[in-house]
Amino acid sequence: MTNNEQIIALVSGANRGLGRHFAQQLVARGAKVYAAARRPETVDLPGVIPIQLDITDQESVRRAAELAGDVTVVVNNAGVSTRAGLLAGSIEDIRLEMDTHYFGT
Repeated sequence: MTNNEQIIALVSGANRGLGRHFAQQLVARGAKVYAAARRPETVDLPGVIPIQLDITDQESVRRAAELAGDVTVVVNNAGVSTRAGLLAGSIEDIRLEMDTHYFGT
């Protein structure tokens, strides 16, 4: 990032783990950060703009895109782990993982 430009980022899954770290590092470097999570009240980073985003819900994606229309960088980090095996897992767990990791991203 140069002195003349500001990064405006949307980080999905920003409430914990790598997403939280990405958001934190971007803020530390002067970026404007929309910290997206299914439950935005769980985002506890200073300097970010928490927004609601469920990447498996098209209406939620539309609302987030409308709210964060000035974004120049997307860190699509949202994910889920049900620990369901493909052969032994329930269809609901497998569907959730596919909807999140394949269709949602």
